Amino acid sequence: MNMSAPPNNMELERALLGAVIRDNGRNVDDLIPILKTPDHFYSPVHQNIWQTILAMHREQVPIDLVTLNDRLMKNGRSSECGGAVFLAELTSDIQPVSHAKGWARDLQDYARRRAMARMGQQLIEHAYSPEADPSQFAASAQEIVDSVLEDRVNVSAQKPSEIIRGYMKYLEGLESRGGDGIKTHLYKLNSITGGFLPGEVVILAGRPSNGKTALALNFSLYSVFSQVPVGIFSLEMMSYLLVNRYLSSTHGINGMRFRDGKFTSEDWQNIYDFAQHFQGLDPWLRIWDRPSLSASELRAQCRRWKREFGLRLAVVDYIQLVRPDTRGGSREREVAEISRIVKETAMDTGITLVVLGQLNREVETRKNKIPLLSDLRESGAIEQDADQVIFIRPWNPKTTDDLVEVTLDVAKSRNSNTGSLETMYRRRRLQFLNDNEKDWSWLGFAPA
Repeated sequence: MNMSAPPNNMELERALLGAVIRDNGRNVDDLIPILKTPDHFYSPVHQNIWQTILAMHREQVPIDLVTLNDRLMKNGRSSECGGAVFLAELTSDIQPVSHAKGWARDLQDYARRRAMARMGQQLIEHAYSPEADPSQFAASAQEIVDSVLEDRVNVSAQKPSEIIRGYMKYLEGLESRGGDGIKTHLYKLNSITGGFLPGEVVILAGRPSNGKTALALNFSLYSVFSQVPVGIFSLEMMSYLLVNRYLSSTHGINGMRFRDGKFTSEDWQNIYDFAQHFQGLDPWLRIWDRPSLSASELRAQCRRWKREFGLRLAVVDYIQLVRPDTRGGSREREVAEISRIVKETAMDTGITLVVLGQLNREVETRKNKIPLLSDLRESGAIEQDADQVIFIRPWNPKTTDDLVEVTLDVAKSRNSNTGSLETMYRRRRLQFLNDNEKDWSWLGFAPA
């Protein structure tokens, strides 16, 4: 494969130059931080045209077909660039000029890849050349690496004046929306955290059979009925089993009925009522129940759901079951890679990711059974990347009591407070309650 000329590179370059000409150069300011030099273009013809455009822009000369061709003629480059006919062909593309910035980023990526390909080829040549100085090549290779990183830094860097304009719009919108935090049904938790913010990763961790999935589904159900778009990645159970849990929470169906099938007539009435409400949730809920999910697939699916129905909250059950993109090394390193991609996904898409995790057994050996951040199984990276960490303090799942007092510990919060709160867990309905509530009044339709 010829890495020096990636597929569709020429079409992208032509489309971008045509967009600049059709927009009379108004978009050049947006493109300069990305395509700072003509070397970002592969074609020498396109390099000459872009270099001329940059010069005209610096001189504040209007940019159009006539002025650009006139400047190329004065520089003696018109014929080698195809003249007025070629420039006219560039402007025949019907793609919107608003796409130019995206095309520029693609061209920047192609340029980086060409630089890396050249560096790799030079590395091989130096390795087999007895006259080559390894230290000299290392220095030149570092220059290429630094230039790639410099491009990335410059694209993302913003001036204070640029930041404040967007920031003021954000604050105005925040006031009109009454805040951006996604609230839960537990008002005590909301008072500590203020809700889950866009771009945050929230780790919900506990020991097995202590209610992690139930609490996460409680959060998701409350969000869906508040018309907050939710996606659920269920890596341990099929979608039918998740629906069983929703049905238990909303309509109080005994969990044993999903095993023995001995539904009563009242059960069936509740099931039909639930089905009617549940199928009306299409605009706000998606469920992924395939047992195998890689970190990259998680990121891709979140982006797709964001486009399709405006995803704001995603639940991952649970992080230790997500596959790394590359195998090898220690398990801690693999989980660290997964954790990094989860955090990048939250920041790139602006969604909140509630990620379930396991606690080590050591927490059960302590007298007070209060979890520590170091108790997160397999990787300290989970702790580092998380914006919030909420623990379900261990309790005895062998108890026969239906109503169990459970403590939630907000052990970490970058943007709010930490603290503990008491909840009541109604096991038969898989409901976490604020106090001694007999139902979830916010549902509005569940039977008492």
